[in-house]
Amino acid sequence: MTLAWLAFVAWSAVSPGYSSYEKANRLFVAQRFQEAFTAVDEALRLDPKLVPALTLKAKMAMAVNRFDVARQSLEQALAVDPRAQYAEFLYGMEAFLTNEMQQALPRFRKARELNPADARAALYLGLTCESLGQTDEALTLYREAARLERVAGKPQSDTLLPGARLLLLLGRLEESEGWSRQALALDPKSRDAQFELARVLLRRGQAGQAAAAGEEALRLAGGTVTDAQIHYLLIRAWQQDGKAERAEHHAQALRALEAR
Repeated sequence: MTLAWLAFVAWSAVSPGYSSYEKANRLFVAQRFQEAFTAVDEALRLDPKLVPALTLKAKMAMAVNRFDVARQSLEQALAVDPRAQYAEFLYGMEAFLTNEMQQALPRFRKARELNPADARAALYLGLTCESLGQTDEALTLYREAARLERVAGKPQSDTLLPGARLLLLLGRLEESEGWSRQALALDPKSRDAQFELARVLLRRGQAGQAAAAGEEALRLAGGTVTDAQIHYLLIRAWQQDGKAERAEHHAQALRALEAR
């Protein structure tokens, strides 16, 4: 058994607040947020040093942009258990989401040290390094995050996309295309992965293929890429492919979006 699991067993055995914590966690998963906050506060009233409850409260607080509450809860959790890896990871997320990258960096590094097998810690440390201009380390961490997910048997398409974007930014187009295609192989319905493939194909001068990938991205739902971003790419792709009428179709669609 892992140390984290042993800690949970110990807390559940001795903490008077553990049952309230479990209730809060169930309510949070069910998206009954107000009831979850009430239950987690009850858990902490019964046991102010219950690390799982402090960590859960921080996660809930970040979900509603109460980063001050999250920070306080995580600092309390880490004061009780400085080796609480998930609390350390969330402490990094609190800084990352508030754009405090210099603070996020050592927190994610420590989370990695506490659990080198955690792909999330590797990924977000990579994102933080990239935001601070440390591109070589970022790429190494993106590769490591993807490797850890494969080892765990749970590879994720979205984990490959930061690497694809960074490689495109660095002009390493063949590698970027490879990462985008790997992401699509994992999730053929990923709008973001399809868009990244379209971007790199356009940069490689393959305008017709880029347009086809962009049209497919537009048909897909979900992801973080907006319709406006895809229409803009398609205008350029169809223009470069000599299809002015199709480019104008997307220009009209883009203008309609902007008018709204």
